Amino acid sequence: MTRRLRAGRSVLGALGLATSVSLLSGCMYLSPTQTDVSYNGSNGTNATVGDLTLSGVLISASSKGAPGTMQGMVTNNSDSTIAVTVAVGGSQAKLSVPADTAVRLDGQPSGNSTSTVSAVKVASTPAAPGAKTTVIFATASSGQSPVVVPVLLPGQAYN
Repeated sequence: MTRRLRAGRSVLGALGLATSVSLLSGCMYLSPTQTDVSYNGSNGTNATVGDLTLSGVLISASSKGAPGTMQGMVTNNSDSTIAVTVAVGGSQAKLSVPADTAVRLDGQPSGNSTSTVSAVKVASTPAAPGAKTTVIFATASSGQSPVVVPVLLPGQAYN
């Protein structure tokens, strides 16, 4: 009789394990694949302006009204150079982004690329660190596109 009880317990244990595995794996079946979900992986703002892709755009400044610098990257996805005007807080900068190239808004080279643009400076930051402000990106083909970006203190981790 004890053999039958042990055999019965073993069968029930195996059945319980199989049921648990089936139920737990079913939860994953109903969940979306997280690598398919788009998200902003940095403190800056991502946006699309015509053929340009903006990545991680933000302003670094010590206080409202203080001078600041823009951080982030602009990628030209077209086959020709695009002239871009960046306007914020009374400041305006004109950039020329080469075809199929990414440039950093802080004037530094990006990756292996030797293409750079002049650093985008903000004479008077319109918002305090921790707040957001609107930056206008304009091109001939897409017109003016307002993009809301955060203002962060200098030295904070940006990406």
